[in-house]
Amino acid sequence: MNGPETGPHDTPSPDALLDLLFGNVSIPFLKLPILRAALELRVWASMAAGHRTGAAIAAATGADETGFRQLLDALVVMKLLEKDETGYRLPAFAERYLLPDSSAYLGDFVLEWLAWERHGHLADAIRTGRRPVIPDVTRPESVEHFLPFYAVRALAPEEAVKRYADYWLTLGVEPRPGLRVLDLACGAGIATLALALQHRDICLTLQDWPAMLSLAEQAARTLGVTGQIDLLAGDLLAIDYGRGRFDVVRLGFVTYFFSRDDLARLFGKARAALARDGMLVIEAPLCDEGRCEKEEEVLDGPWLFAVTAGGDVYSFRDYEELLHQAGLGLVALVDDGLIKAQRR
Repeated sequence: MNGPETGPHDTPSPDALLDLLFGNVSIPFLKLPILRAALELRVWASMAAGHRTGAAIAAATGADETGFRQLLDALVVMKLLEKDETGYRLPAFAERYLLPDSSAYLGDFVLEWLAWERHGHLADAIRTGRRPVIPDVTRPESVEHFLPFYAVRALAPEEAVKRYADYWLTLGVEPRPGLRVLDLACGAGIATLALALQHRDICLTLQDWPAMLSLAEQAARTLGVTGQIDLLAGDLLAIDYGRGRFDVVRLGFVTYFFSRDDLARLFGKARAALARDGMLVIEAPLCDEGRCEKEEEVLDGPWLFAVTAGGDVYSFRDYEELLHQAGLGLVALVDDGLIKAQRR
């Protein structure tokens, strides 16, 4: 027996699907190509050279005047430019972050991030299993893209360390004389430099690629703790950390770039480097156990597939299992995204 006919007025509207897909991101979908075009056309560099009107900026880049005017007005609406009756102006932050000659220039970092799946190659990578789509971000040749992001912290470490005011207290790490800390893939080293500020007899070993360690050394110099740090350059999966040398080993926002097998090796190396009862600290985005609720963390999965050879999104239980296998115990979730474990 047939049910009642469904009339046109009963047909579900596509709005629900469109809102689900684009409701919160339709404007960003417009903004991101605009930002990419502005960086590729060197808008801010042209303005820094003295060009103020749409016609002058378009002429300096050899571009279409109408398209450039539309692009510049869009950047004004996005608060990336300012505009008055005399023409366009650079906001103060643009001079710091969007001019190619600035040490804190973020343009290349943004362009690389916007092209993480090489404009449509993610499907092919998933279909074939050939990953990553771009050069693996854990390799030394990729470090240049991340330097400006960390340079911002190294240029103003006094501000950056404020984020870690209660960090070590939350972990139960006492800033005592002779405390030995290894910060793996340290970036600008801000988290552990904040600990060094709490006691002049704390000793840090900062590990990363050489170019990144230059930023960490710069931050340490600004904070006045250069005498408390040693530098360990190289691939964190390959270099030797030593055995039983450290009271704390920290892995901050790097573990999700690696496969489970690599993490098993990494945690084993970290355990060997810890002194008896030493602590391993992991700071990383954590997905929920079912990988279906924590939106931002789960959405990182396809990105990690595209930019690394083995990275993945992990839950607390994943880390707990791997840490136990490595011989670490008392694994605890201290805060969202912050895990500690102890050498047994």
